Amino acid sequence: MPTTFAIPGVNSLHGSVSISGSKNAALALITASILTSGQTTLQNVPQISDIDNQCAILSHLGVLISRAKTTLHLDTTNLQSRDIPPYLTGKLRASVLILGALLARFGHARIGVPGGCRLGKRSIDQHVTGLEQLGACVKIDAGWIEGYVPSSGLRGAVVRLQTPTVLGTENLMLAACLAQGTTHIRNAAQEPEVVDLARCLAGMGVGVGGAGTSNLVIQGRREYVRPVRYRVMEDRIEAGTFLILGAMLGNPLTVRGCRADYQRELIRVLRGVGAVVNVEGKQTVVVYRAMRPRAMNVSTGPYGAFPTDLQPQLMALLATARGVSRVEETIFEQRFNQVAGLRSMGADIDVQGQVAVVRGVSHLSGSIVDARDLRAGASLVLAAVGAHGVTCVQSVEHIDRGYDDFENKLRGLGVSIRRVPES
Repeated sequence: MPTTFAIPGVNSLHGSVSISGSKNAALALITASILTSGQTTLQNVPQISDIDNQCAILSHLGVLISRAKTTLHLDTTNLQSRDIPPYLTGKLRASVLILGALLARFGHARIGVPGGCRLGKRSIDQHVTGLEQLGACVKIDAGWIEGYVPSSGLRGAVVRLQTPTVLGTENLMLAACLAQGTTHIRNAAQEPEVVDLARCLAGMGVGVGGAGTSNLVIQGRREYVRPVRYRVMEDRIEAGTFLILGAMLGNPLTVRGCRADYQRELIRVLRGVGAVVNVEGKQTVVVYRAMRPRAMNVSTGPYGAFPTDLQPQLMALLATARGVSRVEETIFEQRFNQVAGLRSMGADIDVQGQVAVVRGVSHLSGSIVDARDLRAGASLVLAAVGAHGVTCVQSVEHIDRGYDDFENKLRGLGVSIRRVPES
């Protein structure tokens, strides 16, 4: 049933929040279990709907799955290659990772096209081209993706990605694990989630080099990789969301499980708008608002630049900053789904193609808004926390896809928030 967050604004934050396991890392690690025969155990897995949906796909393939809170057991002993219908794959973008894993394990895969947030054109052409360079034949027709591998199996190759796509890099990594010979992935994504997958694959017995650089090397093997017990990294996007929230409101907010080295660009931006950000050890960051935020220009980009997954949340902060900010989105064509909701709360935002011009106003006011995608929904929740009056954020099932226990974490910081059924 669709639900709404009801949030009375002008909340005073205080206390600390602990960050859950990474959604994006866990989705790739769950898929990697397809390459094994036996039981893989993943710890620190977030309890979110995207994880449930990826697990439903593996269950469809015969994987026995059990869960105790944040620990996930995946037994692939009875894994079979089966068609995966669109009603399963269409619920999330990361379902496309099943393609590379099944081609490596069985030499054949037929899956429905992936779903996920509607952020513009999200082509899988680079996935297909890369898999074909490893020897697969892949066709897309009538809502299905089907791939075959010749009897000789996948073979290592040098694959150069046109752009450093995270899912494309991970799909090729999974396929290359059981390919004959060495695969070089040029212009690979360098995100920490890719590094986390590389660490897990290394624990499974795969030779992996260059993780965290633009040149990844996978030493293929001809037999199944071994099951592992592995702890998923913390979610840097959830951590960044709470850092932005802390910068919007006055009292110090302590974010635990937040690696500052993964947040360098965000920390630079938050300090630039006037927030105080203190790094306390490797896994703890304290942030608070010292003054009304200043306007700032920001451009998203691949890892090292400002994360596209934090752009909507930052816009909620910039909406009440002093001056005019310019936000450029370079990754997705339709990443301004939060703008309509922010405008209805009183924000002054003009969108010109891939650039949003944000003229800061003194405050936002409560309204009824719609969470059109995962990060846009988070943006509207942050805006609601600091707004005057009650805001109702509808369609929070999008938020549930990526934020573990979001409302209870907010309550623990002093935010008044209720989840109510939509009428």
